[in-house]
Amino acid sequence: MFLKNKSFFFFFFLVYFYTNTIKAQQIQPKDISLEYKEFDVNKGFEVYSVNFMDFDNLGWLWVSGSTLELLEGKIDERTSIIQRYDGNRFYTVPFPDLLDGPPNFIKLFKRQDGQFYIVFIWQNKQKIFLLNPETLVFKEVVLPFSKEYQDISLFSYKDYFLAYLSKNNETNLYQLNSNLKFSLYPSKQIIPENGKGFPEFNHFIGLEDHFITSEIRSGVFMFTKEGSLIKKVTLSDLGLKNKHLNFFLNIDFWFKREGVVYVYFVGIEGCYQYSKRKREWKKTNFFENQLTNKFNNRWFFLDAKENLIIQELDKGGSQFMFDFKNNFYRTPIKNNFSNNSKKASRDLSKELFLVNKGVFYHYNFNNDNVSTFLENNSIRSMLQLNIDEVLVTTEYGGWYIINLKTKALKKHEITFNDQLYFASEARGVFEDENYYWSNDNKGIIWVDKKTKKTKSLNYYPITSMVEDGKYIYFGTKYYNLMKFDKQDKKNSILSSTNKYYIQSILKVDKILYLACNEGLVLFEDGKTTLYNPKDKKSHSIFIAIVKHPKYGILLGSQSGELFQFNPLSKKFTLIYKDKLKASIATILLDDKDGIWMNTFNGIISFDTKTKVAKRYTMNDGLSFYEANRHSALKTDDGHFLVGTLNGVNYFHPDEISKKIIDAELRLTATTYFDKTIKKVVEETSPQKLTSLKSISLPPESKNLQLQFNLFGIYDSNKIKYRYRLNKDLWVDLAIETDVRLSNLSAGEHTLEIEAINSINEIIGKPIVLSISVDEFFYKSDWFYFLLFIGASGIVLWYFIEERKKHQLKEQFSSQIINTQEEERSRVAKELHDSIGQSLLVLKNTVYKKENKNTAELKMINNVINEVRNMSHNLHPFQFEKLGLVKSLENMMDAFQKSSDIFYSYEIDDIDKFISKEKSLFIFRMLQECIVNVEKHANATACNLKITNETKIIRFVLKDNGTGFIVDKTMRSLVSLGLKSLQERAQYINAILSIKSKEGIGTTITIKVKK
Repeated sequence: MFLKNKSFFFFFFLVYFYTNTIKAQQIQPKDISLEYKEFDVNKGFEVYSVNFMDFDNLGWLWVSGSTLELLEGKIDERTSIIQRYDGNRFYTVPFPDLLDGPPNFIKLFKRQDGQFYIVFIWQNKQKIFLLNPETLVFKEVVLPFSKEYQDISLFSYKDYFLAYLSKNNETNLYQLNSNLKFSLYPSKQIIPENGKGFPEFNHFIGLEDHFITSEIRSGVFMFTKEGSLIKKVTLSDLGLKNKHLNFFLNIDFWFKREGVVYVYFVGIEGCYQYSKRKREWKKTNFFENQLTNKFNNRWFFLDAKENLIIQELDKGGSQFMFDFKNNFYRTPIKNNFSNNSKKASRDLSKELFLVNKGVFYHYNFNNDNVSTFLENNSIRSMLQLNIDEVLVTTEYGGWYIINLKTKALKKHEITFNDQLYFASEARGVFEDENYYWSNDNKGIIWVDKKTKKTKSLNYYPITSMVEDGKYIYFGTKYYNLMKFDKQDKKNSILSSTNKYYIQSILKVDKILYLACNEGLVLFEDGKTTLYNPKDKKSHSIFIAIVKHPKYGILLGSQSGELFQFNPLSKKFTLIYKDKLKASIATILLDDKDGIWMNTFNGIISFDTKTKVAKRYTMNDGLSFYEANRHSALKTDDGHFLVGTLNGVNYFHPDEISKKIIDAELRLTATTYFDKTIKKVVEETSPQKLTSLKSISLPPESKNLQLQFNLFGIYDSNKIKYRYRLNKDLWVDLAIETDVRLSNLSAGEHTLEIEAINSINEIIGKPIVLSISVDEFFYKSDWFYFLLFIGASGIVLWYFIEERKKHQLKEQFSSQIINTQEEERSRVAKELHDSIGQSLLVLKNTVYKKENKNTAELKMINNVINEVRNMSHNLHPFQFEKLGLVKSLENMMDAFQKSSDIFYSYEIDDIDKFISKEKSLFIFRMLQECIVNVEKHANATACNLKITNETKIIRFVLKDNGTGFIVDKTMRSLVSLGLKSLQERAQYINAILSIKSKEGIGTTITIKVKK
């Protein structure tokens, strides 16, 4: 929703003219602050041409008419629509399914019980429905003789309706009762003069024993309450015997005030008063003297309290004039309207709704006996110049003079060195015959009243000041207490106050009372003394100080406490303590000994007799809740001017009133997934929403959207909203009136929605809604039970199958490894017994020859050594005798002798902790690893470390070679050695770990349980 807030202060003059010799007269001005918001089709308002606008008994504004969308198959007819407005948004009301086509026109009529008769018009047919605003349910009204009538006109009269039903040039009058039954009036009814068509009524005036109708093509008629014709109203009845009209006499507008009927006729000047008893017409100047001849056309609207608004219109624009029981105020609400605007209001002194060219305007009028000046300015100090005028200094906007009588505002521009000057941080303003005295952010300034030229004496930033004759006493922040001589224009130091932050100064006789952050400081006889309330655990931060004629010295603190100080006993008495702990910026005293504390959260009036305090806020007409220090003034006639961060509030303490808000916070729509019908639903029925206490959400859609509004309040823009879930922290919504909850957790939730004013007081009764979110079945106890049973069966089956597979795998691996060892042993034995022996015979043969060939002997020796090494590697014949430790040491020594790699080892005595079968497997695994170091590592060093730990034996082989990517190598086809290591480790229930990094080396760890 797009919101425009504008505040105006109206003091308009109503000027009327009879002739050129009549002078303009000034009407007593009245202060009305105005706020408005507007809606168009982009913001939810779809009614372009409005024919009805009124409130139901629940506080909803109903608007009907046509949109900009063309009716299907038509080029000159537009789609009809009905919308409801809750003060923040619009809701479209769906039409009943009983219509056999879309209506091209609709007419609404409000009953006394708040329900509506709705006439739907389509395809040259018309039907009546009764719409209940609480349930949004349509009920068809059965017409007499079940006919399809061409025209239906309804008029509210007494506690029933009069219904003119027309068909085939025949019109009959019926009484439509609240039970939806028709009663026929037997008397002859109006038909157009030409005898064709049906009546087109434009006005109906219902009186106690008779009624008056205005029909465009026939004239104005008077009937008895039973429907019998009394007479037709003529120009002679109006006292216009010589007047002639070239059209039928018709009523332009009428209204009733205090039981008297006033009527304007089309084409006839003046207003006519109708006597119900005599049934006579008399011309009156009811408010003719207040109307100008500037505008060609006028339209009127009367609210339920008989307040009147007049829209005057011509080609140049329009203006509006309010008439509050003969109190006239003209205001340019929206002066670019080019035609008559549809209007609605429950109280024109507080609100007005206008529609013009498809734009809906919602105006709020605040008439709270509080005037606001210099809105959007931070006020610093004020000085009364005379009975009517006040000089006001602002923080950055310059100086102004306010005329309190005319409400005129005039800039008082001052200069410094011939340049326009804006003096900031003023802490006071005083005057004498020639100058205004104040300060800026550097020191004392004085302004020549005639030339408006400014001079200054720079010294130190001033925090507070007070005038006494020819001197100005001012305080500083942790510096000095000073005295300025206005005649000599010189500063003098009274006392060092480098321990005090002086917030405000009061001079009583020869004593200066300094309200400081550190407490109350008295300057007397050249000395400063600090005082604080004894019952305070820490010092009081005093901001405001004033002398009360009865209570003496009063001090306002930063925490909202008001103390009385006795100068004789030097004791403090707590008079008032603010429950909101709002800092007291300034203090004013009324003429009845009342104390008014202007705080950082509203203005508090304190009755010293009854001890009753009242807080006034923005809801009561103030422009802002936070008062400014040093910016409060009581005028000679007892009015108050209170400066805030957003303008000056001007009022009399006897006239300002605490606004009583009797409002109701209600849901206006809910959107959620209905699990019973399996779709998203939007509930807008006020009756159902009022009774809604809980909502159940399915697990597949745990989202909820709520819309709400505060009914019974006119200026809802000053209300804020907040919500919380399950007593958690409040979420601030500002002025937004919807809550969106997404992906709520399963379980029970409590949602609370509150409306609060500017001081966090709760307005109306909060909305409390229980939300139950179902859990998915797969998260329920039953699901987990069934899942446990099923999973247990699967796990058991899987365990059995895996055990079988593992046993088979272990058996297969064992067979392969045993076969492999047997084959190794056989091959090693063959190499040792057969080939080895043959090589020894060959060596001896060569050695016995006379011509010994040394090279051949060396080659044969090398081959014998290689065969011996191969045989030993395939199967160490002494392994069973030597054990694992000695075999590993021998292996490491052997590799050291035949390799460029430096091999080292640190081996604990572990033979007794590992079985022979496992020892052989470990030997083979380490042997395989060292071979890999020799072949692939490109290492310069390799270390084997075996440690005997508490529960395991740890084997760690580490090299400083090139390293490799473990995962990549394991997936490759050349990783048979690594896979063999894994299989051997798995066979003996050992834990194998391989860590390697390119460029750093490889570490292989084998952990075997004892």
